Amino acid sequence: MDSTASFALILLLQEFGQASDRYVEATGSLHKTHRTEMNALALIMRLERAGTPPTPGEISRALQLSSPATSAMLGRLERRGHIERLQIDKDRRVQRIKLTPQALADGRAMFVPLAESMREVISHYSAEEVELISRFMAQATAGVDRARSMGQGE
Repeated sequence: MDSTASFALILLLQEFGQASDRYVEATGSLHKTHRTEMNALALIMRLERAGTPPTPGEISRALQLSSPATSAMLGRLERRGHIERLQIDKDRRVQRIKLTPQALADGRAMFVPLAESMREVISHYSAEEVELISRFMAQATAGVDRARSMGQGE
């Protein structure tokens, strides 16, 4: 591939990331929710959909937060009625974090406009093109994660 085209694509990805950041900042500000809390809610939702609500430790590792920072964040989310802590494992010492109906309703209010806008954009592409773009985005996300871990000496 032409290096000019590759560089232009990288710049577009940066612009997309920055536009996404602006959306999250504006939406979070409107709903008085910090970016880290929004990331935690998205993570919890993803893991619940996969079948297992996460533990605080899993959230801490995924978001790269210290245990005290994770505890404080989960406390804020719990006080707002966005999460509940469950003891559903055989080992009753293990807590699992689950979203509440309030979190799901608030999440819809925050992200339905973005989802609708993205659906409209995607609607202009064929199924094959969407499959290709999806594969690229998954690989690009993995590339960002690789770069992050290399930069941190992991």
